[in-house]
Amino acid sequence: MAASRRRFMQAMAGTAAGLAMPRLALGDDLPSLTWATFTPGFVPAFMQTTLAKGFDRQNGVALAPPIPYSSLTTYYGDFVAGAFDMCFGSWDTFAVRAFGGVPVKYLCGINPGNLLNIVTMSDNIRSIEDLRGKTLAAPTSSGTFRLMKSLIRSFHGFDLEKETTVQTVDHPLGGVTLVLADRADAAMTWEPSVTIGMLKNPKLRVLLNIGEDYQKHEGTVMPFLGLAIRQAALDKHPGIADRLFKTFAAAADAMEADPQAAYAAAEKDTKLPASTLVDATKSGRLSYRFESMADPKARQAVIRSSELLAAEKDLPKPVDASFFAG
Repeated sequence: MAASRRRFMQAMAGTAAGLAMPRLALGDDLPSLTWATFTPGFVPAFMQTTLAKGFDRQNGVALAPPIPYSSLTTYYGDFVAGAFDMCFGSWDTFAVRAFGGVPVKYLCGINPGNLLNIVTMSDNIRSIEDLRGKTLAAPTSSGTFRLMKSLIRSFHGFDLEKETTVQTVDHPLGGVTLVLADRADAAMTWEPSVTIGMLKNPKLRVLLNIGEDYQKHEGTVMPFLGLAIRQAALDKHPGIADRLFKTFAAAADAMEADPQAAYAAAEKDTKLPASTLVDATKSGRLSYRFESMADPKARQAVIRSSELLAAEKDLPKPVDASFFAG
């Protein structure tokens, strides 16, 4: 079944690339790359903005319409299997795959760690320590759980795996849904799931914003979500990383400059009202901050985060220069 699915997704990627080709002017011969997206959420809006504004073509690359996913496990699994060239996710998820021998490189950062939160509705949970003995819903197949539990252990000396009962969900909104239904005491999640939950029940609140916590303890912005690319794509298209840096820097700037327009144009793709994503932006939890991994300062920020995870035994070792594209 896994092999059949890989063949199907590779065929879908090829079809998506083919659908993008009519936008090419006669005589154009731009390198073409495939990628995937995760719904519901803000990622499709970022990708749709990139394509709709032509940032890819302006910078000498042709990006296919992204393949949509709603399961994190399948999304990352298909990237590892080679179903598409680029994947959006947390840097540590890609680091684990790279350490495991998967030929991927981290290309760039897009969203900092303020996206990532623990939420609750319980009046009795006012600090991380109050989670002791409680049920925590979390998407354990993503790097988010590893990242969050490691940083909480490093900053607060509190072990989520030992002190809470972890209930696995396969989507960030799944944990919020369990909290709203009083089937979990708290949830580890990220935007826009936090805002979606608050709109359903205003009693839902943020217990811990890990980006703010990181800033407090490390004195710098926390790297979190970005794009990874398969080594095969880098080898096939020499110099493609520089083109992609310019492409995604322009897209991140556009998202920050006019989020209302970007989210309104992409409602069909995000499967969310634009107002929900605008609210997430206004909260300060959803923002765009492009970081090229060709920039030594940006690389060092990821290396420092990996040192924290390695010290907590959640990575086998810190990442080094071989992990980065560009």
